[in-house]
Amino acid sequence: MSRQVTFPSHGVTCGATHLPARSDALTGPAGRPCVVMAHGFGGTRDSGLTGYAEGFADAGMDVFLFDYRGFGDSGGTPRQDVSVRRQRQDYHAALAAARHLPGVDPDRIVLWGTSYAGGHVVAVAARDGRVAAAVALTPATDGLATLAHVVRLAGVGRLLELAGHGLRDAARALTGQRPHHLPVVGPPGATAMMTTPDIERISAVMAGPTWRNEVCARAALKVGANRPVVHAGRLA
Repeated sequence: MSRQVTFPSHGVTCGATHLPARSDALTGPAGRPCVVMAHGFGGTRDSGLTGYAEGFADAGMDVFLFDYRGFGDSGGTPRQDVSVRRQRQDYHAALAAARHLPGVDPDRIVLWGTSYAGGHVVAVAARDGRVAAAVALTPATDGLATLAHVVRLAGVGRLLELAGHGLRDAARALTGQRPHHLPVVGPPGATAMMTTPDIERISAVMAGPTWRNEVCARAALKVGANRPVVHAGRLA
């Protein structure tokens, strides 16, 4: 039976779901393995991750599925701010919480992430140095390559447009105003962070009750700096 729990991250209370292992197949002398999971760009834990989590639990692993600060059931402001630095901090905080779960072997923790989080787990595992494994599903590993892809698909004008929205939001943050948002997903040609064909349909199918199709536009200014690929060589 899953239970809703919380854990602290840099003074903010984050929401999480703990699914205990449903079998003893992987239980060792020090306890059970545990998978620490979070969603990708703008995602929340109630959006399409439950099936993965239940599969891990059925196989004999505990699962600790959490929301980043500013998203879903977690506290923190500004809301909907995709900050690579903060999200990686939240992964480290979730790791610490998972290692103290009853019956969990602290040396058999697995990090799991998809999309943006797939990149996060590479960087977090490299820095932590203790995790047993990291699973990066369709990861975003090189922000510079992502920007080049945007230019190839939509032209440099689209990149400049997104940067303009990012600068507007950054300026509002400096002056204490409400954030300026961009949609997470939109149809091809729209002004949104992701506009690949079918992305709206896929997101609608996955979307949970707490998901919102918006992020602080300042995220557009940070994409190029997100390069977890530089940490990959530190993973065994």
